[in-house]
Amino acid sequence: MTRALVLLAMLVLSACGSSTSLPAPRIVSVRPASDTVGRTDPILLEIDAAFPVRLDYAEGEAQLQGRTRVWIGDQEARVFALNAQSLFAVDLPANLGAAAYDVRVALDDGRETTSPQGFTLWNQDAGTPDAGPDGIPDGGVYVADGGPEPDAGQDPTRPMGEGDITGYEFEPISDQDIGQPFTITVRAVGPRAADFTDKVDLSISKNNGNVSPTSLDKFVGGICVQNIAIDAQGANVVLTVTDRFGVQASSNAFKVK
Repeated sequence: MTRALVLLAMLVLSACGSSTSLPAPRIVSVRPASDTVGRTDPILLEIDAAFPVRLDYAEGEAQLQGRTRVWIGDQEARVFALNAQSLFAVDLPANLGAAAYDVRVALDDGRETTSPQGFTLWNQDAGTPDAGPDGIPDGGVYVADGGPEPDAGQDPTRPMGEGDITGYEFEPISDQDIGQPFTITVRAVGPRAADFTDKVDLSISKNNGNVSPTSLDKFVGGICVQNIAIDAQGANVVLTVTDRFGVQASSNAFKVK
């Protein structure tokens, strides 16, 4: 066993111990936390969890073990990992009605946590008067915004418009190797960031070759985590995203060698 692997094993054992002593997971956020009945896009679940680790002595590396399962109410949802540990895209089970649902997360070793009423679906006409026999509005609470007519606030089903997204933020990018895929994380910023699901163009600074792909896949809950690759070298490489309204943002400068 190499000295580096010995140190890695000591760090893993001291930090995690056995799986039975690991802390329970914690749901950090559910984005969006509510929507209208019939939503088809995934929701984004961020959790804080210590996963069991398997040491591969032959390869000199540690691998995270286990699978994350998610329930919305009493129905299990399909889960896609967006990164190694904390971000997950969760498909909503079909035929969920208007209600507030508990969100439950369980790990393979039995540890779990629940966010009571962590996700809510409501009918599209909630908050508006109905045509009941007494003529009295009973569709729930509606909110006036000072305009000529009452409304129900932001409508997550409305197509994105100019001003809904005001910018984007890249997580810091470290130095990379030419042609080797690596993961970037980009967050939308603005009044409707949690509803943002569009694609955006991806470009690279001049004289630094090409980036692949040239667009980022759909955002989930305002966050996109995607693998990309760069085919040329440079000391001050910068990535830029641009949406269809012309809103741009750039990453930090990093080196590709």
